[in-house]
Amino acid sequence: MREFFRERDVLEVETPSLSRGISLDCHIDVFAARWRALGHANAPAPADRDYFLQTSPEPHMKRLLCHGFPDIYQICKAFRNGERGERHNPEFTMLEWYRKGFSLADLMNEVEALCRMLRPDVPIQRLEYRDAFRAALGDDPHVLDREALLALPAAQGRLPAPETLPARADVLDFLMAHLVEPGLDPAMLTFVAGFPAEQAAQAQVRPDDPRIAERFEVYGGGMELGNGYLELADPGEYARRFHAENGKRRAHGKPELPIDPALLADLERGLPPCAGVAMGFDRLVQWALRLPEIGPTLSFAWENA
Repeated sequence: MREFFRERDVLEVETPSLSRGISLDCHIDVFAARWRALGHANAPAPADRDYFLQTSPEPHMKRLLCHGFPDIYQICKAFRNGERGERHNPEFTMLEWYRKGFSLADLMNEVEALCRMLRPDVPIQRLEYRDAFRAALGDDPHVLDREALLALPAAQGRLPAPETLPARADVLDFLMAHLVEPGLDPAMLTFVAGFPAEQAAQAQVRPDDPRIAERFEVYGGGMELGNGYLELADPGEYARRFHAENGKRRAHGKPELPIDPALLADLERGLPPCAGVAMGFDRLVQWALRLPEIGPTLSFAWENA
């Protein structure tokens, strides 16, 4: 993997696993740890505060780009509370990289090249989110409001109670994870691009159609392998989206998470035009070796850690 990036002149970096800030996402829960100064005179203030195991190296890698770093990648540990199953372990390894001047199509080409290094003969398909959704559910997601999505005939009997999906984005998340994604051919490597703007996360929206985000996901073996963005650059829009994520957390009965002022300050310096992608390294191994679950890719799975 490191040779792949060395050949492309992408610099390997290392960022903190434990930090005051966190990558804010309503649906991702965190591990917190309490810092205690224990009387050291030069300890940073305040003496007691929460730090967070990183769910993604994204904030710190963007801060490096704002400080003038070149194209960068990282293979690191990431942590997500409450996620355990055939494809999840609370502590896992993430591969993430950023390419200056890349379009979303350029980045998908590079992800395809990396995946072909692992499975050279895998067939590839690229779909628009709208077309994948139509194939599974028979309608255009970009023109339907929350109520219309909940009323889709193909979804009846397969949805949870409507009050558990309070926003349009929640319904779209559920439908994608439970009705669209399972229909993708597991034998193929499938790119799905053009997610609804409510699911842009930290991606730009298309200038010719602001209903659609410049975001893709890549699937193989019946699971999501990676998530890529044409990266948002506007620090004010970052702040707005972080506050919106905390609003969603409140709506779901979850505690708010801190918005990192250091990240926003560095974004004010200017994030260069770039595209970035995060891939589950353990899942890539699982996919490459055609393993039915993530456990054999780990030295110590969660239950034995």
